Amino acid sequence: MASSPLLHNPSLREFRAHYQALASITRLRILQYLAGIPQITVLELADALGISQPRLSWHLRMLRRGHLVHANRAGRAVYYSLNREGINAFHRELTTLIAPRPRVRALQHELSEV
Repeated sequence: MASSPLLHNPSLREFRAHYQALASITRLRILQYLAGIPQITVLELADALGISQPRLSWHLRMLRRGHLVHANRAGRAVYYSLNREGINAFHRELTTLIAPRPRVRALQHELSEV
């Protein structure tokens, strides 16, 4: 399970996956816990958060799809860590995505005069 590369110009589907992954209290708790440690196994994380391993694995899959966590396999154990670079990249790209565009504003102004 290699970590995902840093995104450049993510698609709208990738934005959706990223922000859907943030739309769960459980996943936010997972991220909050991961923020305080370098890495942890799925079993250790399940014990720490009081979540069943299958349920945690499902949430971690959503977080991986959203580029919020890294997963690294070492033998039979899978270690998870926070993907700070991925989180920062999405927030930078969102700022670019929603930035006002002069041409769009000019078109809106022309349409409002009609």
